[in-house]
Amino acid sequence: MNRRRFGIPASSHSAWVLATALITGCSSESPKGIVKGEVSLDGQPLATGLIHFVPADGKSQTADGTITGGKFSASVPLGDMRVEITAPRVVGKMKMYNTPDSPEVDRVEEAIPPQYNVESKLTVTVVKGEVEKKFDLKSR
Repeated sequence: MNRRRFGIPASSHSAWVLATALITGCSSESPKGIVKGEVSLDGQPLATGLIHFVPADGKSQTADGTITGGKFSASVPLGDMRVEITAPRVVGKMKMYNTPDSPEVDRVEEAIPPQYNVESKLTVTVVKGEVEKKFDLKSR
């Protein structure tokens, strides 16, 4: 294509491509729904954590939401999703470095059993609009 023909100097090609992308839109983002609900562990609302939505077919994007006071809300691509829930738990202190003057930091472990995260069988089908979901997790 001859950029001079359109009054665009060759040196400003990058700016022209960027402007065209901004005007026409370059997002191929899939439609999404809102998944919101509650997460409890042993009958108590999960204080803090993360809920992760992984596409069952492996083709769409993943999505995350934060859990605060047992509640979450996330914008998630439509379709069947596997759900992973994680939450850190402070179990002690440890030195940041192996030196005598090293500062101490919290030592954390996963509070949620593997069957709800790395080995999760939890699922949700996301549709346009809102989906409400409640996850009652057990530590044993």
